[in-house]
Amino acid sequence: MAALVLRPGCRLDGPALYQHVEQLLPPYARPRFLRLQERLAMTETFKQQKVRLAQEGFDPARVPDPLFLLDETTKAYVPLGPALWEGVLDGRLRI
Repeated sequence: MAALVLRPGCRLDGPALYQHVEQLLPPYARPRFLRLQERLAMTETFKQQKVRLAQEGFDPARVPDPLFLLDETTKAYVPLGPALWEGVLDGRLRI
């Protein structure tokens, strides 16, 4: 998973981001999940709080931030809703 903060006024373009990631990263390094945040949580020493993000996971029912899934069939990052989440859990969607 990767946590992203978008510039004010911008929105996530799933197909364009997929193309960008596909060109720059090998398949094993591409983030399967994206989490959009208002700002990155930092510690007192200005380090990212990655452990907390990892503990929260990527369950859309538990995470308040918008989540996106790398969808190889549509070649885009798509919103991770309850239906896709169930597909990930029961193995219908390979990640």
